[in-house]
Amino acid sequence: MAAKTKRSVSHHYFIRAAPDSVFRALTDAKWLTRWLCDRAAFSPKKGGKYLLAWNDGPTHTGSIVAFREGQRVALAWTWPGVELHGTVLSLSVTAKDGGTVLNVEHTGFPRMEKWTELYGSAEWGWTYFAMNLKSVLEHRHDLRSASDG
Repeated sequence: MAAKTKRSVSHHYFIRAAPDSVFRALTDAKWLTRWLCDRAAFSPKKGGKYLLAWNDGPTHTGSIVAFREGQRVALAWTWPGVELHGTVLSLSVTAKDGGTVLNVEHTGFPRMEKWTELYGSAEWGWTYFAMNLKSVLEHRHDLRSASDG
């Protein structure tokens, strides 16, 4: 069997909110600033552009590589100032038991030393922000620290 050459982040979260509410929070710029970043722009369509920016932190920009209204969005993900490209962030929602399962898949991390820190940051970051999304949608409470970014 050949060695795996790529690593992926794969998380699943149950959120007590309707799938359309969760999907809106993933794809609407105003909602993105309530749980993820400080500034956002998002063109919800395949080929559309996005911007996610944190005060005193990174600004991620790129294109939307897949979009299915109310179900799934995938972003070509890059890191500012890093010459390592090729990961894709996919977010999908599925109705379950009166709520929604949010699937977070961030794929394409090469198993190379120079990608280790970015992979770890994605693993930690998507856990942190998905739990914040859950808190915002279920309790209207933003858990982010003023030092995030």
